[in-house]
Order: sequence, then C-alpha cells, then structure tokens
Amino acid sequence: MFREITARLYLHVQMMRTALSRFYAQTTPRGRGMFVLLAIILLIASATGEVVLYRFGYFLIVGIAACYVWTWTNLRRLDMWMEEQGLIGQVGEVLTGSICVHNDSAIPTGWVEIGLVSDMPGHVCEGATRLPARGWEQWRTEVLCRSRGVYTIGPLIAQSSDPIGLFRMQTTHTHPITVVVYPHVVELPELQLPVADLSGEERAPIHLHTRSAQASSVRDYSSGDSLNRIHWPSTARHGQLMAKDFDSGKSSDVWIILDLDRSTHLIKEVERTDEYAVTVAASVARFALSQQCSVGLIAYGDYEYVLAPSGGTTQMSRVLETLSLSKTEGTVSLKEVIVENSPKIGRLASTVVVTSSTATDWVSELQHLRYLGLSIAVVLVEPMSFGGERSCTEAGLRLMSAGITSYMIRSGDDISRALSRPTTVADLSELEPSDTALLTPVLNA
Repeated sequence: MFREITARLYLHVQMMRTALSRFYAQTTPRGRGMFVLLAIILLIASATGEVVLYRFGYFLIVGIAACYVWTWTNLRRLDMWMEEQGLIGQVGEVLTGSICVHNDSAIPTGWVEIGLVSDMPGHVCEGATRLPARGWEQWRTEVLCRSRGVYTIGPLIAQSSDPIGLFRMQTTHTHPITVVVYPHVVELPELQLPVADLSGEERAPIHLHTRSAQASSVRDYSSGDSLNRIHWPSTARHGQLMAKDFDSGKSSDVWIILDLDRSTHLIKEVERTDEYAVTVAASVARFALSQQCSVGLIAYGDYEYVLAPSGGTTQMSRVLETLSLSKTEGTVSLKEVIVENSPKIGRLASTVVVTSSTATDWVSELQHLRYLGLSIAVVLVEPMSFGGERSCTEAGLRLMSAGITSYMIRSGDDISRALSRPTTVADLSELEPSDTALLTPVLNA
C-alpha cells in the first residue's frame, strides 16, 4: 500500500515538473519579468496590508491569464496541411507544393507565424498571417534540388504570441513527407567507353556494317552504312558524315567504381566534388545501358553499395536510387575498394573509376588490372578547382604513363564536353613541383 501511494505521488510530481517545464518554455523573458513583478507586489501587499496593492496584483493575475488563454486559443483554432506536387525530383529541378492554413472558428485569429521544417538544402518556407473568421490562406512553395539524397519536408509549425508579448507558444501539424532527389544525369553523346577484348581475339577494332553490342568510336561514313549508324554530333562538328564504329568480340559488362571517401571530397560554395562525381557515375551508367551494356556499381560511402551488372531501365532505376541513398561518408580508400572488389569485376569487363583522390597508390592497382586484360577509364574530379590544396595532376600523369585513359573535370565544367575527349598533357598545365619529374616520360612516350 505504501509503495503504491509513493509511486502515485512520484508520478504526480513528474507530471507537475513536466507541466512547469513546458509553461516555463512558453513564457518569454518579458513574461518572466511580469511574474517577478507580481510576486513582489503580492509580497509587499501581504506585509503592509495595502488594498490597492492587492487589487493591482489581482489585475496582473487576470491580465496574465487572459494573455495565456489568448495565445493558446489562437493556435487551437488553426488547421494546416501540406500539398506536395512531387515526391521525387532530380538535382537541378524545382519541387513545388503549397501550404494551406484554415481558421476553424467564428473568431478571427491574431498574427500567426507559419514555418515549414525541412532538412533539404536551401528549403526555407515561413510567413505570417492573420485569418478572418472561417477564413483560409494558401502559400505556394518552390525549392531547388541542389544535391542528391533522401530528405524530409515537414512538419508544419505555427507560432503565436499575445499582444503584450508575455507568452509564445507553438503547435505542430501534419507528418513529415519523404522526398527523394535523384542525381543529375547529362547526355554523353561523344563518350568512348573502355572496351574489354575477349581473350585470344584481335585487339584492333573491326568496322562492321551491322550493329553490334557496343559503339567504341566514330569514323568516316562508308557507302552502305545505314542511317541509324550516323553519329550526328560528330557530323555537325566535322562538316561531313561520320558513322559509329562498333567493335566485335567485346564484353558488354561495365563496372562503375565511385569513390565516396569523405577525405577526398570538397565543397566550394554550392558546388561539391561528390555531386560532380555522382553525376558522372549516373550519366555513364545511362550511356552504357543505352548501348545495350550491363552495368554494375560499386560505391563505398556510409554503407558498402554493390550492384551486380544488369541491363534495362530497371537497372538504371536501381543505380539512381543507390546514388541517392549513398552519402559521402566513406572511410575506405579507393585503393582498398579496388583491391577488395577486383575479383567481382572479372577479366572480361570494362571499368570506369570516378574519383577526386589526390593519392596515387590506387593507380598501380588499376595498372595491374589492365595487365590482366581489363579496359579501364578514369574520371578525375579536380579538387584544386574546388578550393583544395592539392591537385590530382600527379594521378593523371601516372595514368597516362600506365596507358590508362583519363578524363578531368573542374569546377564549373560542362560534364558532357569534359567527357567528350580524354585528358592530354596540355590539359594538365597546373603542375605541382613534385609532378614535374613525371612529365618527361609522358612526353617521350
């Protein structure tokens, strides 16, 4: 019996503490000062017995209670909800929606501040309104998708205060909405994927007049070529008909290795190296799938994401979803990722590595894979152009020395144009002192 009474008493004390804590949080500094003033007046009134002080104290009590009731009812009369027009977006797109606020009572409301909570970068939505009896108001919201990821929009928070400013309360409406932002994907009409040759077959490309699985380059148009073989961007650039050149005896598996090691990525204002890298990975995946290739993805970020090679639109959806979920929080170096996953790639697959690493130890691992027969290409996202202290020039020079095709992308570059031709020595003009010694063998090659 004694324990039961003690437990109930403890429960009531905890409830009282919670209520007082909430009431204290709802009271502004001016309101706390008013309570101090009230306590002083009542204390003096009880000591002196002055009726005027008692009346003034009662007047303050009524005024404070009226302010509290005003603020509380001002929020309880509101009904709010969100109307989102899209729950899936892509980097660069604008997601639109609306916020609706309705006054359910026959009494007009005072000023109410409406805010929308969101962890989406650049998403800020807030305003103030005063609604008439049974009135309502609607705001249109627009947010630019700046980076990939899974975000929450909501809940709605309404805040109100009394005319004197003694209390400030807030209430929460609706549940958060989950929004998925896919990475940006660009067209790569002039990209030449690395093509892995089958063992024992001729390595030189064979010009075919029938369409095979993968186009590796462009050439002059020959009599008898069908119209669907014409490569129109190259035709416009060269001023003459150019045809797609397809190799025979090639593997149609393309592995994309995306480096999400957080120590290698940088942010420059609103531009980020990892967003460039993810865009490249998504764009290469779509290009390879359009060439009837099977695409696999390896990305070690917050988790180890590995997608087995597959084709079709379903695989593209998997790639985009994986890239959206992945975060640049990896702690595994690119070298370790390559070593760990090289058995999965196999000897008859093509590999595209996307990284902004300034280290060079991973180049030797790629060189070893190349000796085993893999065709490899590397896309370097130059960290120095994003404000980094070091450049990936040395890695680019070592790739050239190893005979591995590389592409370089800097901050502000057009990704489609940057991937239209491999990097040359002239592109690596900003050399670090330690890189100068590497330039001679490349020039003599």
